[in-house]
Amino acid sequence: MNVFVIAKKQADDLQTAVFFAGESGNEEAVAAFTTHQAAREYVNSADWSSTDTVAELTPIDFLQWLATVHRSGTRYLTVNPVRNVQEGGVSQPVLVIEDQLTELASMLIEKLHTPAPPPPMEIQQIDIYHCERCGRVVRQPSGQLTPVCCDQDMAKPAVDTVATPRQGDVACSAPVGQ
Repeated sequence: MNVFVIAKKQADDLQTAVFFAGESGNEEAVAAFTTHQAAREYVNSADWSSTDTVAELTPIDFLQWLATVHRSGTRYLTVNPVRNVQEGGVSQPVLVIEDQLTELASMLIEKLHTPAPPPPMEIQQIDIYHCERCGRVVRQPSGQLTPVCCDQDMAKPAVDTVATPRQGDVACSAPVGQ
């Protein structure tokens, strides 16, 4: 799910509006919107259409933006603010950006320390054949042609069931990028 922010038109980089928040009203906040429509309504209500537009951020772009905003000293994030309500003097709820980034980092660190689940397994039937002349044994997936040995079809004395990792889910042993 993407996030929407108000951005300056014709800027080389993403420049977003800064609001005032916090108990004193002197702390900086940025706004994020969960729908394009909510962001567009804010821009229209603020009469910013000539200077600002709505930018759509992917989840990764949003996290990068949020980290950049935090590094610049902005402390708060308000979600889906309503311009008319703000102008009426009603405080908008805010999230502390550092708390949100810390919580996300903690979840990721926990995932790093959690053992990976075993790979999904695929159950296969294996036919076991043997040559009645030389004693050679052949195991092959069920449904294939009967193997030939010593110029004759091999006998099928047994069927086995095996579990193998599904193709594509086997962990790579080489370092990433090599």
